[in-house]
Amino acid sequence: MKLIMENWRGFLQEGKFKLQGDSEYFRVELGGIGYAQGGQHLRFPDCQSDVDALMKTPEYIKAKENFEANNTTKDMAQDEDGNYFMKEVPARFRPRFYDIANAWIHDEEKRGKGHGKEIYKAFIAQAAEYAKSYGGVFVGAHHCTLGSGTSPDAKRVWKSLARDYTSSGDVIFIGL
Repeated sequence: MKLIMENWRGFLQEGKFKLQGDSEYFRVELGGIGYAQGGQHLRFPDCQSDVDALMKTPEYIKAKENFEANNTTKDMAQDEDGNYFMKEVPARFRPRFYDIANAWIHDEEKRGKGHGKEIYKAFIAQAAEYAKSYGGVFVGAHHCTLGSGTSPDAKRVWKSLARDYTSSGDVIFIGL
C-alpha cells in the first residue's frame, strides 16, 4: 500500500494525473487518455455480500486490529459525581466506501492497452489517501451502489484489479 501511495504522489507531482474534486466526489484524469470519477458512499447495498466476505479476510482483520491499537479519539464521559469530562478512548475502525461511477478512455485506439487499469489504480490510491484517517477503504464498481451501471469493459478492468488487491466480486479493500 505504501508503494501505491508513493507512486500516486509521484504521478501527481510529475503531472501524469490530474486530480479534481474533494473527498466526497473526485476525478483522476490521465492526460489525453481518459479519466475515472466517483464518490463516497455510506455502504454498497448491492455488493454487501462482497463487503461481508472482505471483512473476514486476514487483511481486513489486521487493518482493524492495527487501527484500533494505534489510534485514539476523545469521547464524553461522566464521573461518579455526575460531572462530564473528555477522555481518550480507542478510535473506531470505520473504513470509507468509494465507487467508480464513471470512467472513460477517449480514443478507441487507446482502449485495451492497460490505461483503464492504470486510471482505476490512480482512483483507488486517491480514495485510500482520503480514507487514511479511517483505517481502510472499500472501492467498488458503480453497480454496487445502484444495482446497475457497470459496463462490460469496466467489468474486465475490475476482474484484472482483483489480481492486485484484496477483493471479492467487484469490491476491493485496502487497510491503511
